[in-house]
Amino acid sequence: MRNTWISNGSLLIGSILVFFLIAELGLRITGLQRTSPNPPKIFQTNEHPEISYELKSNLKKEKAYKAKISTNSLGFRSPELIEDTPTVAVFGDSITFGYGVNDDQTLTAYMADLLPGYNLINTAVPGYNLEQETGILRKKIVPIDPEIIVLVFYFNDLGGTAGFLDDKGILRPKGWDPSQETCRPITTGIMNYLPGKCWLADHSTFYKAFKKTYDLRAGKKRKKAEQKSSIENPDQDSVEQNILTQYSIQLEQFSKLVPLDRKYFVIWPDQELHEFARPRLKKIAEAYEFQVIDLYDTFENKVPTLPWDTVHPNPESLEKAAGVIADKIQ
Repeated sequence: MRNTWISNGSLLIGSILVFFLIAELGLRITGLQRTSPNPPKIFQTNEHPEISYELKSNLKKEKAYKAKISTNSLGFRSPELIEDTPTVAVFGDSITFGYGVNDDQTLTAYMADLLPGYNLINTAVPGYNLEQETGILRKKIVPIDPEIIVLVFYFNDLGGTAGFLDDKGILRPKGWDPSQETCRPITTGIMNYLPGKCWLADHSTFYKAFKKTYDLRAGKKRKKAEQKSSIENPDQDSVEQNILTQYSIQLEQFSKLVPLDRKYFVIWPDQELHEFARPRLKKIAEAYEFQVIDLYDTFENKVPTLPWDTVHPNPESLEKAAGVIADKIQ
């Protein structure tokens, strides 16, 4: 009996090891997962501190974030400008940029279909906040003299500071310290009992791929719980007044650069309803003569996202939002 248990146990362990090795080799050969950092090759450093980094110009279907990225001669994810045509300049972060979607599936691409007769400029870049958007407005957009400005706001813009590109081309937050990097291994289930988890996190493609799947499932579960909690407790809001006051100062600087009648402030929903912050945010934007488009009226706090992401909208969500914004502009 004992020999049978030992034999079956050895067979089970051996089968697991064989499966692990086959999966490891498969991921390495196909390149579906890498052990070393593989940052997208679409960014470059900008000499102006308030901008810090930007998209490279004249990209042609460069692969990044599971999509193909193209840029024009100005370094924007948009077609070249047509002369003697009024321009709509759209500002934002990775949501507006079109993280995970192709060039014809971005917010501005859908808006362009609905607003014939306009140049649509997508000035957004992943990781941008209002400081960087103001820098882009000052350096690149004001000289173009746009007729309409659309600023797409997401709640992680509050309190944000400009990040930077490290020497490997990886986007890092301000104050990032490489010595404080941790591997953050899986600490639940059978994977918690693996020896050398941090070593595996740096050297195993299988472990990295498994951890991505695990983190995505955990993230989706956490997001649903936060959405439900916000609906059941609408008086609770993670945004504090002092953060809104700081954002108001930044928005004033942005607004001074575009004394236009046609300025739009788009509130993009996250998992909270923000019953405290949203009305105050609207008043701030309206004080600087923005017309507010609140997409909570369209999506509530449940914007459908990419299947492999918990933040960034899928093409259907972007198309729906583009329709709402275009209707307001028209």
